[in-house]
Order: sequence, then C-alpha cells, then structure tokens
Amino acid sequence: MPKRILVVDDDPHIRRLVSLALTEDTSYEVSDVSSAEAALLHISRQPVDLLLTDLKMPGMSGIELIQRVRQLDPGTAIVVFTISPEDVSPQLQSELQIDYVLAKPANAEQLRLTAMTLLDPTKPVAAMRVESPAPEPAAGSRFSQRLAALRARQPAQSSSVASSGVAMRLTPNQSGRSGRSYSEAQLERMRQSLKDLALAPDVQCAILADTSGLVLSHWSRRRDINVTVVAALAAGNTLALTEIGRHLGQQQPGHLVIHEGQDQNIIMASVDDLILLLAIGANASLGWARIATLRACEEMARIARSE
Repeated sequence: MPKRILVVDDDPHIRRLVSLALTEDTSYEVSDVSSAEAALLHISRQPVDLLLTDLKMPGMSGIELIQRVRQLDPGTAIVVFTISPEDVSPQLQSELQIDYVLAKPANAEQLRLTAMTLLDPTKPVAAMRVESPAPEPAAGSRFSQRLAALRARQPAQSSSVASSGVAMRLTPNQSGRSGRSYSEAQLERMRQSLKDLALAPDVQCAILADTSGLVLSHWSRRRDINVTVVAALAAGNTLALTEIGRHLGQQQPGHLVIHEGQDQNIIMASVDDLILLLAIGANASLGWARIATLRACEEMARIARSE
C-alpha cells in the first residue's frame, strides 16, 4: 500500500512544486490542501503517513494543526516547511514532536530525501544526493535516528506505530447517527458561499463550523479573532440551548439565536450538522441579517447533503 503524504500550504504554486517533487520517481500518494482546516478534514477521512505543512497560514496556523494531528495520531510523521525555520526552536520541535524542519525554498532532492528517510527507513540514503545543506533535524527525532542508521548502512529498527482509525468525529456521537465528513469539493463550495455572505459591508466576521466545533471556513475583517475557540463556544452554546428547550418542553429545537450588543450584534443559525455565526455592526439591519444567515446556513446544509 503506497504511503500517503499531505502537503498544506496557502500558496498554490508551492503546493504544486512540492507535490511534483514528492511524486517524481516515487510510489507516494500525495494530496495537497490550502488550509489547516482543510487538512484536518482530509485526515479525518483518510489518515496520512506524513504531514508536510507551512506554519503561517490564514485561519488556523500550522502549529495548531500539528497539535491537533498529534492528538489524533501520534504516529504521523511531521515536517515543517517554512521561510522562517528560526521560528521553530528546538524546544518547540521537541514539544510538538516535529520530525524535521525544511527551509523554503528546498530543492526536489531535499524534499524526496526527507520523505524517504521518514517513510522508507530501509532504503539506502547513498542513492540520494543533496547539493545544499538542510537544517538539522530535531534531536532524538525519527528523522535523525533513521538518517544516522541509513548512513551507517544498518537496517533500521521497525518503529511503526500500529495505525488505529482516526478518532476525530465531525458530529456528536448521537444514537443512530454516524460521524460526518466533507469532501474537498463540498468544502470549497461552502467556502465560496460563506465568502459571498461575508463580503456584505456590515459583516465583521463569518464562521462556518460543524456541530462538533470544528471550523470549516471563516472570513473576518479582523486578524486577532481565535476562530477555533469561537467555533467551539458556538457548538457548546447550540447544544446547551437545545437541552434548555428540551427541558422546557420544546418539541423542535430552534435554529436561530440573536445576541444584541452595544457595538456588535451576533447571529447564530444551525441547520442539520452545521453552525453559521455572523458578527455584524450594531447599526446593521437585524431583519436582513436574520434572513441572510438562515438562507446561507440552509445553502451550506444542501451542499453538505450533496454527493
């Protein structure tokens, strides 16, 4: 079975070059996505053997992605590919168990050597020649251990971790229901639909999340918003309101919540397994926001139900 590699970078040119380098004369199955959120969705459907990620991307950062992946599958090999390798301190490498840090730009041979050393520990390094030096691997990492073994032409010890299914579920484990997953095509259509809504002049922030609290997409005029935390709180609030309604005898859970503030209004709609949160200016029309949010959420749900 071919080893799977996932490349995560918001620059499509970088993704194309890296993917070409890793598929040339190799049997690797390489996929690429443009965001950390999309990477988590990809991994939830299909675990990977090697994650190669940038650090600084819109939305969830590469560091947050690595933390989530380490929780899901500690056996995944991780390579950071960044223009600022000095930002990855030895302490951070150790804490996150980052196997290797590559500085951009790296040539094709460097990329293939790194992947082969992590994924094919019995393949001789002598067959590969790297013309320019690469950064030092993390001390004690799988890369440094395997590289030392390969250079000594000694058989590597099997250090593979038994692959268990990824435990990440995109919806709560309710009776009679199974976890959801979203295709990249669905995710892209949702992202475009959310963008159309977020471009309205009164919208300050728009977040689309699954009811598990996982961010599917987001747009914001501010860069200091922790959308991961906001999505988790929105999911918790939705579940809490559903329980409140049940205890009060509500037959069908509500789909819309409006929180009015002095400087900002927050509208949150839920349809099926999706939550759409919109932050608008205090002077914006609540009637428009209510209708627009519900319509957008229903459109997202139609996309999620489509094949």
